[in-house]
Amino acid sequence: MSLKTHIFSNGVTIINVTPHELTFEDAGEIVSIPASGIIINAKAVETIVREGIPTLVSTSFVSSEEDEIKLEKLEARFPNCIPVGSIIAAQAFPGRVFGMTPMPGFERVHPSEKRMNPSKFTTF
Repeated sequence: MSLKTHIFSNGVTIINVTPHELTFEDAGEIVSIPASGIIINAKAVETIVREGIPTLVSTSFVSSEEDEIKLEKLEARFPNCIPVGSIIAAQAFPGRVFGMTPMPGFERVHPSEKRMNPSKFTTF
């Protein structure tokens, strides 16, 4: 497995566990982090809270055994690295997969214009 991590200028090391390239702003420079080839996913599971019109549901995000194994291997190989995934994956793997946060001023822009913050990540 020839996985690539990325080290930002602040010393934070990440690995992209999404299927997409990620765009960060690091010390004023735009940095694109390619997909690593390892994708950590989760699935949405709905629990009905109230039936009727409208039906109300509570949604939780659940990991799979396959993704658990992939994450364990990544954690063993890169113990000081932050796996950056989707918000759904971060909820399914609390404290183990982390979501991105936008740079100030990029909170409400089109995804193609987003710049993510290499110093701040979301955890559940």
